[in-house]
Amino acid sequence: MAFYSDFAGEYEKIFPLREGTLQFLDRWLPQGERVLDLGCGTGHYCGRLSGTGRSCLGIDLDPGMILEAEKVYSEPKFQILDLQDIGMLKPASFSGIYCIGNVLPHLHAKKIPNFLASVHKLLQPGGRWIFQTVNFDPLLHLDEYTLPVLEFPEDKLKFNRKYVDDNQGNLLFQTSLTKEGMAVFSGETTLYPRVSSEYLSMNKKAGFNLLAHFADFTGLEFTPGQYSGSVYIFEAPGK
Repeated sequence: MAFYSDFAGEYEKIFPLREGTLQFLDRWLPQGERVLDLGCGTGHYCGRLSGTGRSCLGIDLDPGMILEAEKVYSEPKFQILDLQDIGMLKPASFSGIYCIGNVLPHLHAKKIPNFLASVHKLLQPGGRWIFQTVNFDPLLHLDEYTLPVLEFPEDKLKFNRKYVDDNQGNLLFQTSLTKEGMAVFSGETTLYPRVSSEYLSMNKKAGFNLLAHFADFTGLEFTPGQYSGSVYIFEAPGK
């Protein structure tokens, strides 16, 4: 997405690979099987999981992200593709599919049922479907919510983030990056989030069985009214 490409030079500092997240994925995704990373960004999780004996494919809509991923990792495969077009993937068989980093809310809410149907079709029986978003339960009734500033003292960078109600049931995700107090980047993109109960209901209707629901990748218990992440783990039953 161009929104992220616009600060690609600082992307690695702002969104680095987190070892705890990698360990979580390694623990919950089937071993030694084909895995699909939806919204892979610069490919770090996909790349590192390939080193665990899995065969990984990473997709992202942003050509710049895919280019960076291919520069760093030779073992996994990467492809430029929109989330809503994953049904076109060949071969269409994975034992694990994951979508983390609050990627799913970029997909219009009306398109989620078809997207989940594609995920279900791509998964082998018993396959795992993992996705993570911000917990929007306490946010969607607010006019705006400012997230804590991310500071990188060694680079004199500050990354500011805010959610603003667009009065149409969506959120505007506004960001700005400053270096030594001077603006480096500012931008805005629309998100189409849903509360946790809706995500759970949509996945149930798509045929998935819930295995676990956490507030973060440490396995912290999820509390609907508390600002946190929201990590869902589902299984595809026999088809």
